Amino acid sequence: MSEPGFNWMTPVLYVEDMVKSLEHYQQVLGFNIAWQWSDAERFDAPEHPTFACVARGECSIFLCEKGQGNPGTWICFSVSNHAELDQIFEEYKSSGADIAEEPQEYSWGMREMIVKDIDENVFRIGCRMEEDTD
Repeated sequence: MSEPGFNWMTPVLYVEDMVKSLEHYQQVLGFNIAWQWSDAERFDAPEHPTFACVARGECSIFLCEKGQGNPGTWICFSVSNHAELDQIFEEYKSSGADIAEEPQEYSWGMREMIVKDIDENVFRIGCRMEEDTD
């Protein structure tokens, strides 16, 4: 009998203010809001979301207001090729994203950039340096 595997992974990030974070993820980082949930028992404003899912491409992230996770968590995203990485870099420059490091090549065979959200969570976004094979 083979060992069971995992089917997918969704990281959970700590955010200080869900409303501000959802706006940032949509308007600055280019994510879509997949869904959001409000914990009416925790807050007196039931319309205020406290847990949400944002998605871009095939990747999704859970955001938790003042709960799970810790500020400053790192996530690594992969893109298919250099052109996609450059396109995201230009998009983030235009949208005002906090680009901590512009795309550069590393000795481990990756071309990567680093971006932070408003809660200091860090996104390492990259692709392999080998020539694209579409």
